[in-house]
Amino acid sequence: MIAHIISTGDEILLGDILDSNSNFLCRSLRETGISVHQTTSVGDSLSDISRAVKAAADHADVCIVTGGLGPTQDDVTAQAGAMAGDLSLVMNDPALVSIKAFFKEKELSWTRENEKQALLPDGSQIMVNANGTAPGFYFSIGDCLVFFLPGPPREMKPMFTHQVKPELIDRFNLEHRVMVERVTVFMLKESALGQKLNGFESLFPHMILGIRVSFPTIEVKIRFKDQPDDHQTALTAMSEAKTWVIDQLGDRVVSFTGKSIVQEVARLLTRQKKTVAVAESCTGGLISNMVTDLPGSSDFFLFSGVTYSNEAKTAVLGVKPSTLIEHGAVHEQTALEMAQGARKLAGADYAVSTTGIAGPAGGTDEKPVGMVCIGLAGKTTATARTFVFKFGDRDKNKRMFAHTALEMLRKHLSSNF
Repeated sequence: MIAHIISTGDEILLGDILDSNSNFLCRSLRETGISVHQTTSVGDSLSDISRAVKAAADHADVCIVTGGLGPTQDDVTAQAGAMAGDLSLVMNDPALVSIKAFFKEKELSWTRENEKQALLPDGSQIMVNANGTAPGFYFSIGDCLVFFLPGPPREMKPMFTHQVKPELIDRFNLEHRVMVERVTVFMLKESALGQKLNGFESLFPHMILGIRVSFPTIEVKIRFKDQPDDHQTALTAMSEAKTWVIDQLGDRVVSFTGKSIVQEVARLLTRQKKTVAVAESCTGGLISNMVTDLPGSSDFFLFSGVTYSNEAKTAVLGVKPSTLIEHGAVHEQTALEMAQGARKLAGADYAVSTTGIAGPAGGTDEKPVGMVCIGLAGKTTATARTFVFKFGDRDKNKRMFAHTALEMLRKHLSSNF
């Protein structure tokens, strides 16, 4: 199975936006069992889009085109698709009904210009857009199945997940394809990780090991070079390879399914029906932002306090003035009292805290730049630890501090099972 992805839009070629759609589609198609052999970016040109679609249809089994389905003059993708397939552009009644229904539901003003989005290649199958006005559609050009999806990611992603992917799985019998497993690793350099996984290729010659660094974590991906025909054989082989990788990496593995640390924390809190509060100094709200970026975080996240000054630590969190006088702001005792204060204030099951020196200035021989103290408080838990990182970069230090605090919480939650 070969796929070709085409992203349209002058803004991509001008560098005004990143082509995140292609990244998402490459990853999603691979997991479905379809290999992407080429991605193409073209501007808002009728002839360029048409040529790109024709070229893709000549060699691919599947082509996915994103962008250019709106009501404005530069939205020419539907017309280009019709040209590529040598089809007429006609008013698609189901598409028009879906557009008008969206306008009515959202209480938007209807204009005749919006009917343009229902002009589709003759014979197209439509895909209703639950998050925008432009419906998606698909049809075949020769032996290639061509899908046309809206450009905004919040519209494109759910349309692919809920409509394109099931169609591909059903049409090409992909329900038993096992293509990739992911493991997330933390507190391990890429070079050290490579050494630990040395020998994978000889042990599993039919598989490929991939490493993707997303500081401060690393994602290890395991996939087949060529998918075994037998489903059970594929499952067994993948399980053996994944087990070997996990055994080599040991306690540096933070997720067996490729989730981020914050996603694992959220999963464990939800599963255990526990809540959390956060007290931050040196991370400046980064932990809270990471947590609240997750849908459903309101179920377990109760409170965030960015207490940057000593006065705030005392007045808001109840850190003892004597602790600050004796130890200073960057100390395990201060971090512990911050966490305990946040937990008490919020009425949470757990609280984590950070206080440190992100840099580039402010460090001393005793308390260098990159030093962070992290507190963790729970009903039967009261602990704090000191870490020192030598990145020499404020942003990297803050990100590492935040992830380390969440990792302390994740390890504690995992030990409860």
